[in-house]
Amino acid sequence: MGIGIISGATSGIGKAIAKELDLLGLEELWLIGRRGDKLTKLAIELKTHTRCFPLDLTMESSINIINDELQQAKLEIEYLALCAGVGYTGRVENNTSTQIKGMIDLNCNALTQLISIALPHMSNRGKIINIASGAGFLPQADFAVYAATKAYVISLSRALRKELKEKGIKVTAVCPGPVDTEFFANLENVKEYKKKYLISPEKVAKGSIKASKKNKAIYTPSFSMKMLRLASKILPTSLLLKFSK
Repeated sequence: MGIGIISGATSGIGKAIAKELDLLGLEELWLIGRRGDKLTKLAIELKTHTRCFPLDLTMESSINIINDELQQAKLEIEYLALCAGVGYTGRVENNTSTQIKGMIDLNCNALTQLISIALPHMSNRGKIINIASGAGFLPQADFAVYAATKAYVISLSRALRKELKEKGIKVTAVCPGPVDTEFFANLENVKEYKKKYLISPEKVAKGSIKASKKNKAIYTPSFSMKMLRLASKILPTSLLLKFSK
């Protein structure tokens, strides 16, 4: 068996996926996140041999550390679950430059670079799970930058499936709606109706692993996101934006 690498493993979907991968008998789990104390606490709970990397993935040096460790370890990556993400609500003009840069750097740049450095260490058993969002199915006013970064993740995942098909590496973009995590709890001015559609990170994690094994391109864990995905395919974006207000 190979190893599993999980970014954003300190909480939410990343933590839940780490627990799911712990059941698969992998050789090692590499947990990446900013809060070292939470990574250590999670590592103690897992049966699999675990390495913790308390890193800020928006820093180029953090990507280099993971790359160096992969070069030295010479281990095969079986699962690459990229769950780290950040989002801020509000109009673009009211988002600070730090917030905007943070969303793009973590949601897009760090995710892409981790995939790039991981691919040389993946065989035809390799599986990439990219946590996108139902927000990526269409533009969202007052959540514009975040939604755009998740549209990027979906598009990148689809293209990677084509590029990696001959190698047998599976790529799945996971597109949940609101998930009961710290991320959602910390969002400001969330529309009240969205709270009715909250699902657990454990449900997302279990479904994501199954979807990856089945080589699904897109996994939508909830009925509401399945309907949103369908609507984004058949209805004009201008009409959907009116309903989103």
